[in-house]
Amino acid sequence: MFHPVSLIIPLMILLPNVLFFKFEPQNLPGRTARNFLLTGAEFIGRMGVITVPLFYSLHVQNGYEVLALVMMLLSLGIYYFGWGRYFRDGRAYRLLFTPLMGVPVPLALSPVLYFLSASVILHSSYLLIFSIILGAGHIPASLSDYKRNT
Repeated sequence: MFHPVSLIIPLMILLPNVLFFKFEPQNLPGRTARNFLLTGAEFIGRMGVITVPLFYSLHVQNGYEVLALVMMLLSLGIYYFGWGRYFRDGRAYRLLFTPLMGVPVPLALSPVLYFLSASVILHSSYLLIFSIILGAGHIPASLSDYKRNT
């Protein structure tokens, strides 16, 4: 069954990405070969975390669900702070991967934590699986980009 309220979960992560496509990064490096498995996992994970929430309703009644919601909000705050730094500091490509408050690749880690937490309040094992797949592709790929561009 379709749950339109749950659409807010992927939309909150996608909002800064819309601006990213309109305001591309400065100092964009030349194309580099990316690991096929990481790219595939990242794509599959992304499609899953965007679509799966639409079929689950939100549940924030128990203590663990409230804790998951707090983790979602903290992850989202770090994510937005990282994007804010990127836009405020001239959209340098390296800022997409630069550590934030000691957290490596925060724009890769925070959405994965966000969706892992969302799997709890949606009671969705499918979202959990797609979040793990996203993390398995997105985090190592971002770390690789960071190392390549520093």
